Order: sequence, then structure tokens, then C-alpha cells
Amino acid sequence: MHRARRRAGARLAPLVALTHLAALATVAFAASPAAALSPQALEGRAVMEKAQCTRCHAVTDASAPKDALGHGIAPIERAMNCVTCHQWILNTKGDAEAIARQRQTFPDWDRYLETIVHFRLLPDLGTLTRRVDPAFVRRFLDAPFDLRPHLDESMIPLRLSAAEKDAVVAYLTALNGAAAVKPAAPAATPPAKAPDAQAIATGRQAFLTSGCPTCHVMGPEPLVPGYGAAFFAAMGDQALLAPDLRFVRQRIPRATLVAFIQNPTAIDPTSRMPALGVTAERAGQIADFLLHAPLPDGAAPEPAMSAAKPLAREVGWDEVYEEVLGLICVHCHMHPESNNGDGGAGNTGGLGFAGLQLDLETYAGVKRGLVRDGKRVSIVDPPAPGQPPLLLAALLRRHAEAGRDVRPPYSGHRADARGADPQRPGMPLGLPPLPPEKVRMIATWLAQGAPGPGG
Repeated sequence: MHRARRRAGARLAPLVALTHLAALATVAFAASPAAALSPQALEGRAVMEKAQCTRCHAVTDASAPKDALGHGIAPIERAMNCVTCHQWILNTKGDAEAIARQRQTFPDWDRYLETIVHFRLLPDLGTLTRRVDPAFVRRFLDAPFDLRPHLDESMIPLRLSAAEKDAVVAYLTALNGAAAVKPAAPAATPPAKAPDAQAIATGRQAFLTSGCPTCHVMGPEPLVPGYGAAFFAAMGDQALLAPDLRFVRQRIPRATLVAFIQNPTAIDPTSRMPALGVTAERAGQIADFLLHAPLPDGAAPEPAMSAAKPLAREVGWDEVYEEVLGLICVHCHMHPESNNGDGGAGNTGGLGFAGLQLDLETYAGVKRGLVRDGKRVSIVDPPAPGQPPLLLAALLRRHAEAGRDVRPPYSGHRADARGADPQRPGMPLGLPPLPPEKVRMIATWLAQGAPGPGG
């Protein structure tokens, strides 16, 4: 009975079943006149539904009547949505009665309150092209990188063809209609004269005095002394989604940027940026600074962790499960019985992955390994002499990817060429690499023969 109740808690972060997703897709298409979207845009919406983008993001239609779906994608129910599920849990903090009530169904509720730090707030994709150039969105789909230095979560590499990515951008652009950014053809628009050094200095001062550095960084230079990682962490959700503004010149045309600085929600109704109360002239000065100030590079990313020397102590299953597998990995690799047959993207499939039938919720599942080319393959034994077990190799691959999509504030260096392979992404998917000491712990456990419960 205790095991069954413990597994009930795993339902708090499941991957949506494909049958359930298909039902939602039917509702989405029925809720709005499909003829209003081009065939390519309709294909893009179907691609996003299949890729389960609403597991993490809202895809709203800001032009639809309030509480109506319009051409947006129907949200996945709370139990199937990482963000809304985590918000639901965290909203019980400080409410002793609510916590006691949830403990009756989920014995690990207090543990959830202590350990949930990710997937609490992510951007709404429905209004994205109201401010961001669709051409940038298309490039980003090819090679996602870290735009938001305060946000640990990273965009995962999607297993989409070039035509499917084109369709996604067509859908996101069509979703916003006349409000979408539509840059003029370069040949029809002569290049604007760059502001001189004095104008850039004036814009910098306007940027500082308007309070922008309270949430934003711009490359490697700390614009205000003392505004470091601790300061931004204390800002909480207010700063969480603020992008590094060194990339704004690639993302937002000047006219849109000026209007957005003046009145963010007039451009994007879902924006969390507060109105600064600045004039059009001052907004233009800030835009000139953002678009034309010199951008030095910061330090290059740390070399990728390519090996993990074992620790000089014993490591048991309980430590491995509590510190890594049961804390992070089971979200995508759970036992199917924990969630009505849906074991997550890494087990039964989801997020564009077919599933590897890999269960990391139980020791027996870990020992069974994964299915590749129709055969069971161990994840705890080396596949060949001198090669790390697949479990360790996946953790090391995430370190190799991190130069592109894990960039703390003021790292400043342009995203390097190391990137994720959609066919073999590193783990944990979409989160920072495990700290080296935890990777070493896993390596030690594997080197000691991956002992199970009780040794």
C-alpha cells in the first residue's frame, strides 16, 4: 500500500499520453475555423501538438475573445502540465490545511515543496511573433541557446524536419495576424545611420536610470555594481524570464523594440515586463544603446566534463535514487504503472521521442535497461571496453551541450558550436547538467557494480 501511495506522487509530473493529446487536438481544431489558417500554419499547429509544446508552454491566441481558444492550442490539464502542476503544488506553501489535505493522497507532498525549483514559469509562445522576428525564431529552432540567464530550463532540441520547423514559424506568425512582426525586405529598407558614441552614451544612461538592469543583463558587463546572481535570485519571478539583451539586435526590429519599451503589453499582452513610463524619445535612446553599443565577449565556457573519476567511498542505491534518479530522472523515466501506463518521454514516449522503455523509478527497471533496435541494452554495464555505461555517457553528454544552452548572468560569451544532438540528447533533458560531484557519485556506483537496495 505504501508503494502504491508513493507512486501516486509521480503523477504530479507525467508526460501526456498521445491518445489524450489527440483528443485535445480535436478540440483545438473544432474550436476555431480552420479555414482562417493557411495549410502550412495548420500543419505547424499540428506539429506543435505532436511535439507536446504545451507540456511546458502556453500557446494562447491573444486576439481571441476572453476564455476562448481561437487558433491557440488547448492547454494540457494540470496533472499533465509541468508548469501548472508545479504552480499548484507551490501555491500550498504556508497553508497548513491544504498541505495536510494533499498529504493524504500524496505522502511526499512536503518533499515536493522543498525540491521543486524548475518549470514554474516559462514564456507563452502564442504571442512570440508580436515582438520577435520570425526569422530569428526559425534559426532558434535549428540551434536553441540560452537567451534567459536567470532561467535554468533550456529549450530542448526538437526532432523536427526543416519543413516542420518552417510550418511552426508560419503558425506562430499567423496566430498573431497583423500584430506579428513583419520586417521589410532588406532591399527596400536602406540601413539606418548608426548613432554616434554620444547618442549611445545617452541611451546607456537612460537604460540605467529607467531601472532596466534590475531584471536584464547585457553581455558580460555588470551594468550596476552588486547586481549579481544573488540579487537576481532575490528578484524571483519578476526577473526570471528577462532575456540577455545582447541578443535583442538579432531578435527585435527597432520600431517594435521602441514601442515595446514604451508599453510592453500593448505589443505583447502576455508580457511580464512592467511599463516604464518613458517617452517615445527616451525609448528610442534606450533602443539605440541596446542595438548599437559595443558588445565584448566574456570568458569562454568551461571545458566540458569528459570523464568522472570515482569517489573513494561506497555509494549505494538509496543515495543514487534520492539524489538523482528519484529527484530528477523519474519525470521522464517513470514506471508506467505510476501513471496509467504512461511512463514519460524516456520510457513510453513523448515530446517527439518514441520512448526507450527505460524505467528509472525502480531498481529492477534500471537493471532492465533500455530498448534499442528492438533489443534490451544495459545502462549500467560498459557497452565496450573503455567506454562508460550508457547512464554515465548521457550525463556527460549534457555537460558537452552546456556551452550552448546553460549560460549564467554575465557569461557574455557567444553560444559556442557545441550543441545538442536531437537523436541523442544529454540528460537531464532541458535542465542544467548534474553537478560534477553528483556525476562522480553515479560513476562510483556504476564502478562498484551498481548495487541495489540493501547492497
